[in-house]
Amino acid sequence: MIRRIDHVSIAVRDLDKARAFFLDALGGRELFCAPVPGQKYRWTTVELGTSCFIELIDPLGKDGFVERFLERRGEGPHHITIQVNDIEETRRILQEKGIPTFGYAEPFPGWKEMYVHPKNAFGTLIQFAEFNPLDWIQPGYIPPAYKEFAPAAGGVEEEKIEVRKMETENGTEVEIRQGAEVIRIPQARLEDLIQTLKQQKTTPTPSPK
Repeated sequence: MIRRIDHVSIAVRDLDKARAFFLDALGGRELFCAPVPGQKYRWTTVELGTSCFIELIDPLGKDGFVERFLERRGEGPHHITIQVNDIEETRRILQEKGIPTFGYAEPFPGWKEMYVHPKNAFGTLIQFAEFNPLDWIQPGYIPPAYKEFAPAAGGVEEEKIEVRKMETENGTEVEIRQGAEVIRIPQARLEDLIQTLKQQKTTPTPSPK
């Protein structure tokens, strides 16, 4: 029935401040960000490490569900999303076990969802969803936790090398990332790294004895 826990959703008031914490301070990687005008919120998916995903949801209006949640509860965990192979089968099994569900919907192509209320799940809102995770991130990078959803190996392109500059408590740093591999160096040392790489490129490789 259950395939995996996909992410924990956290309601935040200020997305920029949340990005500074989860991306700059914790070293996360933003995978996707999209507004949902009809429901007056925006979601941002962040990968932390190699097996953890956080969804940041922030309000885009005064009368959306995220804004109402923030007014009642303040910032913090909103729900846990569990991926299932077959949502209809999941609903049937839960009903047989006496666990009511609500809010079944197909709000986006390729996404089916329903919920178990916190009063039936030990104080936690649980979202069950049937979907392909690769449909909900930017193309060109496959997180290690999503490798099982990737096409056959022959059709997977080599992960791109990405470079970005960020402000940290230690000053300006340059982050070099390929897949889950990350290197950070002070910007002041960048030229030293470039020169070292150039030397490595021109230095002949010793012949084996």
